[in-house]
Amino acid sequence: MASLKQFQFARTYTIRTLNQTNLDKWDDIPDGFSNSIRWNVGHIYVTAEILLHKADNEYEMKNPNWTAFFVPGSRPSEWSENPPSAEELLDALKKQSRYIDEFFVGKLGNAASEAFKIDTYKMETVDAFLQFVIWHEGLHAGIIKAMGVV
Repeated sequence: MASLKQFQFARTYTIRTLNQTNLDKWDDIPDGFSNSIRWNVGHIYVTAEILLHKADNEYEMKNPNWTAFFVPGSRPSEWSENPPSAEELLDALKKQSRYIDEFFVGKLGNAASEAFKIDTYKMETVDAFLQFVIWHEGLHAGIIKAMGVV
């Protein structure tokens, strides 16, 4: 239960930070950065969807068509279609937050549907996946803030 509360804390911080950003700057890529605010927001969302589906295969991924825009290694300069709008992304973050909170109650101690390894870190429980998602979101929320638009 503590991980779900921590997730809600992180997501509230992210949304509050995004609400303070200038929407006109969402597609700027400042010097020293490889992606835009829009990419970072979408990346937070898509990464959570992918990892939490691995944690529990019954977790239904929403907006799977957004994955190509925001997976690691993707770049706004390579987009051939229009990405989701800022409003769509913010709405998706809010809905995802509620869905995660409801879906994972009582399941954090469960073994993951699929173990997943990043470098030397192996995630084998639902809680381990959620904790990684929390860390990942904080990392990208910090990048957004460092872009100097807050």
